[in-house]
Amino acid sequence: MNEKGIFRNVVTYTSSIHGLCNFGRWEEATEMFKEMLDSGITLDVHTYSVLLDACTKEGKMKEAEGALEVMIQKGVDPDVVTYNALVDGYCLQGQMDEAIRVFNTIVDRGLHPNIVSYHILINGYWKKMKIDEAMLLFRELPQRGLKPNTETFNVMLHGLVCLIIMHCLQQSRLPFTGSPKQLFLNR
Repeated sequence: MNEKGIFRNVVTYTSSIHGLCNFGRWEEATEMFKEMLDSGITLDVHTYSVLLDACTKEGKMKEAEGALEVMIQKGVDPDVVTYNALVDGYCLQGQMDEAIRVFNTIVDRGLHPNIVSYHILINGYWKKMKIDEAMLLFRELPQRGLKPNTETFNVMLHGLVCLIIMHCLQQSRLPFTGSPKQLFLNR
C-alpha cells in the first residue's frame, strides 16, 4: 500500500478488507487482516463489524460470536451495526431464536435497534413464514420511534407477495417441492 502512496491505517485496512470480502476474496482478506495485525494497527468497531459480517455471510456463526467476544475483551464496544451483522447471520441460517437473542442484546447493552435491525428480523421471519412475528415487528416500529422507509415497505411487500404465491400454489395443487425460503432469493 505504501508504495502506491496510500498510508496504512485502520481505515484503509478496514476498507480494503471489506471490499475483498464483498467480492468473495476471503484468502486475500485474511492475509490483509494478518498484515494489519502484524503492523500493530489496533482494530476498531468498524473493523470488527466487517469481520463479523464476513463470517456470518459464510455461515460461520461460531467464529462470528468468537470475534465478538475478542472484541469485547479488547475493550472495543460493539455498536448496532456489529449486532446487526450477527442478527443477519442467524436469520440467514434460519435460527430466529438466536437472532432474537442477539437483537435483545442490543437493548440490554443500552443501544437502540435501528430500522435496519428491524428489516433484518422482519425479512428473517418472512423467510420462515412466521407472518405474525413479521407483522408484529412492523407494527412495533412507530412505538420505537422508527419511521418505515422504502426498504421497510420493500421487505413487507416481498414477504406478502411470497405468501400470496405460496397460497396460490397450494390452492392450485401445482407441485412445488421447494421451501418458502426459495421464494426469497436475493433478500
